[in-house]
Amino acid sequence: MKKAFAFLASSVALLGSQTVAAQEAYITPDATTPWVFTGTVDVNKGIALTCTAEVEITGTNDSADTSPAFNHSDVAGLSATITLSGGLFGLCSSVNIDPIPAGKISYSGGTFTLHDVFVTTITPGNCEGDIVATWNESLERLSVSGTLPAVSGSDCTLDGDVNLTNAITANAVEPGDGDYNSNHP
Repeated sequence: MKKAFAFLASSVALLGSQTVAAQEAYITPDATTPWVFTGTVDVNKGIALTCTAEVEITGTNDSADTSPAFNHSDVAGLSATITLSGGLFGLCSSVNIDPIPAGKISYSGGTFTLHDVFVTTITPGNCEGDIVATWNESLERLSVSGTLPAVSGSDCTLDGDVNLTNAITANAVEPGDGDYNSNHP
């Protein structure tokens, strides 16, 4: 009886994990060819800079996890790099944002959250925290406006828009969206 109960419990746990997986957000088309966003972002930590920002998002083609298959990347598997350039005397290139690894990006309610982002700043103190970007599907634009807590000293602020520059059409979807693919497990 104990073995039967253990088997039943593990089966229920496995079924539950598959149900959770069915609720994942994803992007289309897949990000095996990186999604590249460019635009202007105001960055401030004691020095106000207007920077050219390039955001590159990559991910695997997860079509194998669906039947019938469709080309998409699960948001949980995305990674990103953010590069700043330009600004007063070219100072933006001195602001370094660590790459965001897979497992540190989420999507819900029209916003992408980049978790645990570390920024090396020009002024002492650096910043670390989450960057929240609102996704505008019709404009294929990410908009950021927020504060990253300082490791020490003053907080960092970010404000601006980056537009998708290399995909024909792009979409981010989650359970409950009208365009969510019911075949996504």
